[in-house]
Amino acid sequence: MKTSRIVINWFVDFDKEEKWINEMSGKGWEFWHTNGVIYRFKRCEPANFVYQIDFDEQKPRNGIGDYVVFRTQCGDEFVHQWKRKIYWKREAASGPFEAENNVAAKLRLTNKAFNHHLNSFIGLTLIAAFAFIVLVPMGRHLPESVFSTWLTEFGTGLTYGILLAELLILLPILRKLQQKMKELIGQIF
Repeated sequence: MKTSRIVINWFVDFDKEEKWINEMSGKGWEFWHTNGVIYRFKRCEPANFVYQIDFDEQKPRNGIGDYVVFRTQCGDEFVHQWKRKIYWKREAASGPFEAENNVAAKLRLTNKAFNHHLNSFIGLTLIAAFAFIVLVPMGRHLPESVFSTWLTEFGTGLTYGILLAELLILLPILRKLQQKMKELIGQIF
């Protein structure tokens, strides 16, 4: 019998990702690692664990941050952290996580996800601006050479690539999360 499994998957919506990981647990696969695309599982008793995805608001300086330590002390089991996304699990017998039936907790998680993706958007925009404002003009003002041509083409390609990725990936994610936050706020008020 197979004791481990690797699955390639990519999610825009963390709720769908969380649901999928819980479905895998229901089929007897315990989640233990991801890099955002490749998910690793090991064999377990079906539906032995329930999982939750959360976002750390503070970028930890030395590995695991204070938030992870706090949640661990509260009884949740830390599974894995990829960038600011944190995966938690607990025994299914302990019941679901707070956010599952709590609109305010879902709103908090959605807000954290929105801020995470917004920070990525801002960072990529700054890199694109640097490439367009610094690299491209520098390549054009250097004496004609292979390096100056490469620098100009690299700066232009980097700028267009980042802007295209933002338009096709990040902006739709931000819009979807913003819409989800509006729906959750509507449920509260």
